[in-house]
Amino acid sequence: MSEWIRRTTFKHTALLIVSLVAASCNNFTQVDDSQSRNRTYVSYSGTGKGKVYLSNPSVLAGKYVTRANYDDKLVAKFITDESTLTTPCVFTQYSPDFFNSSVTVPFEDTTSSNCFNILNDRSASTDALVSSNNSWVYSAGTDEFYQVNTYYHTKQIMDRFLSSLSFSHKQVHLDGSRYIPPATKYNFVDTQSYWLHENGSTVNMDVFSKCYLSSMNAFFSPTDNQLCFGWNESDEDFFIVQDPTVIYHEMGHVFVKVMMNQRNITSGVDPNSSSIFYNAKTFSSDLGDISYDEAGALNEGIADWFSYYMVNRDQVGEYALYKLQGLARPVSEESDQHTISVSTNTGERLSYPQYLQYNPASLSENVEDVHNAGTIVSHYLVALQKELKASCSFDSTDEDEIHSQSGDYIMLLLNETLAEVGDLTAKGSDFFSQYATVDSDYNDVYFTNLNEEHSFLWTQKVNPINFRRFFRIFGKNILYHISIDLCPEFTLDESEQLLDEYGLLLFNSYEDRGNGIDLDGNLSLSYFSFSGDHQLFTNRDISPVVLNTFVNEDNRRNSVLISKEQIDLDDKITAYVFDKQTSIASLLAQLTFEGENVETTEDIAGTEYNNSNAKISPGEVVGISLNLYNNSNSSMAGVQILGNDWDHMKLSDSSMPYVNRIENINGLSSGDISGGIATHSPCIFDGFPKESEGGINPDDESTTTAGNCNYTTKTNDSIDTSEVVTDTHPKYDADSPQPICLVQYSDEDETTWVSQDFYRKYAMGLEDKDCINNSSMSGNEFNPNSCLIRILPGAEHAILGKIDSRKTWAETIQGETNNSVTFNQSNIVLMEVNKWIPPGTKFNCRFRVRFSNCSDCYSESATDDEYADFEYAGAEPFKIINFQFEVLD
Repeated sequence: MSEWIRRTTFKHTALLIVSLVAASCNNFTQVDDSQSRNRTYVSYSGTGKGKVYLSNPSVLAGKYVTRANYDDKLVAKFITDESTLTTPCVFTQYSPDFFNSSVTVPFEDTTSSNCFNILNDRSASTDALVSSNNSWVYSAGTDEFYQVNTYYHTKQIMDRFLSSLSFSHKQVHLDGSRYIPPATKYNFVDTQSYWLHENGSTVNMDVFSKCYLSSMNAFFSPTDNQLCFGWNESDEDFFIVQDPTVIYHEMGHVFVKVMMNQRNITSGVDPNSSSIFYNAKTFSSDLGDISYDEAGALNEGIADWFSYYMVNRDQVGEYALYKLQGLARPVSEESDQHTISVSTNTGERLSYPQYLQYNPASLSENVEDVHNAGTIVSHYLVALQKELKASCSFDSTDEDEIHSQSGDYIMLLLNETLAEVGDLTAKGSDFFSQYATVDSDYNDVYFTNLNEEHSFLWTQKVNPINFRRFFRIFGKNILYHISIDLCPEFTLDESEQLLDEYGLLLFNSYEDRGNGIDLDGNLSLSYFSFSGDHQLFTNRDISPVVLNTFVNEDNRRNSVLISKEQIDLDDKITAYVFDKQTSIASLLAQLTFEGENVETTEDIAGTEYNNSNAKISPGEVVGISLNLYNNSNSSMAGVQILGNDWDHMKLSDSSMPYVNRIENINGLSSGDISGGIATHSPCIFDGFPKESEGGINPDDESTTTAGNCNYTTKTNDSIDTSEVVTDTHPKYDADSPQPICLVQYSDEDETTWVSQDFYRKYAMGLEDKDCINNSSMSGNEFNPNSCLIRILPGAEHAILGKIDSRKTWAETIQGETNNSVTFNQSNIVLMEVNKWIPPGTKFNCRFRVRFSNCSDCYSESATDDEYADFEYAGAEPFKIINFQFEVLD
């Protein structure tokens, strides 16, 4: 049985995009006896040229093989006239001709640095390969030969991608109907955001053609911007780069990062020189956050589609994957590599969520893996491209040209969608960018990912990209860029019917009128608020729709939506607790958030206190997996469990906003602070806690203002500072989100649920220094409402891939054949427990839960409008799960 590289545990910045196969126990071997690895090609092929193979050994041989044989299969191709295997990025961008507004003119940009370079392996002593007599001819099977071939195929798909990106930019900004503002960056050239970038400059990506990996695989590391193609001594004649489809797949992950982060290069004007400068965000958006989530599955499916984009075949890895697991990976129902009965007939496609765990090479286990789930995505994208080939009018009858043009259409859809969801400026389009206009009224306008300060938290944790969010925006882009502009023959009904065939019609409307906010006046905005001419874009006004376009419900036959009320804690086992010292320490060693390591509170909580008794004990860092039960008659999928701070507490007196800390107490006693120490009471949601238990009923509040239970924070701001005379004092935002865990407090009169700050002060007499995440560790970020229990940042959400009808997630995974269930970093949140908590103390942690095929988690029932991003700081989009436990020795 082979062991495949998986996503790095809980590590955001060092996430490895694993890109070949899921675990498989097949051990298929077949040897092509005609192999002749050591044949030498010495014929001169011309200046800058070399001998390459144009496809993988199986395609070249006309049959599935497990040995590379290049006899009579190599051709001479131009490689590069550079002295080493490096290449600059060359991007063509079209802009208006300001003397003739009806004409667009191209101009070409070449980066000052190289886009990528090819190296043999990852050793520090590796030198770049230098051409010999201006030629790149090397003996077949040598390291040099594979470096040349890796360069050739890497550059082939990079050039193809940049050409498609140029087409996408021209279409959405210059040629298309502007009913929705384009998400694609307006000026790729000045920002150089058409390629990987760091600190405002393009990145020279390292591509290693011969990585030593104990288990054969390949991966793209978005942290290091490196591509690694595997090899090991178990079969010295086998190199992953022998299969160009794997190169195309890996480059697909690179392109996903480029597209997701194109908007994350910001610009400004130097007040001293009036020149424009550009800066990149300090961290980036990723399509995938933990070892299994639907964003990661989308990444894998899109990467597989990029292979189809290049080769126009119904499977990827006919050589490498066939050799490793006995089957290539299909990307279409028409592939002969399926091991189940699927077809392009109505009702027989590879649909969601039924086939989320489908692995053609191993049908016996229910394995949650991004590659398995990603096959649904690749099949849909390939099916869509085939539909466009059949429906659209192209300016050529050549099949290869039609494949190329239809591939440009899919690239446009992917680019628009990924640009919008990955936008950490939170604008959604340069039409609203404070960096693209002199109009300061745009400064506080946001259409996606909440706002610039909290956009990373939103896009990765609170409202991350799942199948529902991605395909709603993707469907909106089909409507406006394909059905209205490029291919009217492919109608909106046909689009919805194809999405539904794959179970992906998971939304009620396209929210194409926009749903944003202007924080300057707390006003709701739509795209229509900005219709008309725009200062940045000469003759580039937008004419947005007034009302949302709704899905034709007659097209929804296969996509089942379920109410969030159908999910709850199991009535027998509410949660699984993990406190094995070595396992939790391993997770913590790799835990990061926003590019920084996440630390536990020294001497207050840590794995040294973990006792491995599967209980929540003082001082421990524990993993929690809620045991959720699906009470409906259909499968739920993409179940998200959120443990981050949210707006569920009332600020008892808005005139007393200061945080309960020693420096504030001292300031208050000396009269330096006007106002006093803030206290919080829990709001009632779904009947908990009762008013007799200390709960505040939102219906009883007379005004809807910040700090009340009937108001949801618009900014998600938590703790700020205010200066009184010369001292700075931490203070709560009027409506700050608060940690999720309450404590039960009893006195001689009543039992109530209170904040952790109240409990630590009145029941325990605990000082600041004895709190979790105290000010000596976190400075002004210290919140005493997490003094006793803290959900660790970066590990505050979990994903359960699928829960079958009338089952828990564990029962779904167990199925009929598995005797046990393996939990991993995808399924748990991490909780830090204060060592000073008295045993027997009872907590209630208010987790929030939703899922991708939920009927009432994403839109308001009264209007059917999508929830605005700020509403994901509250209760409405979620089912509240009250997880109660006692801290025990």
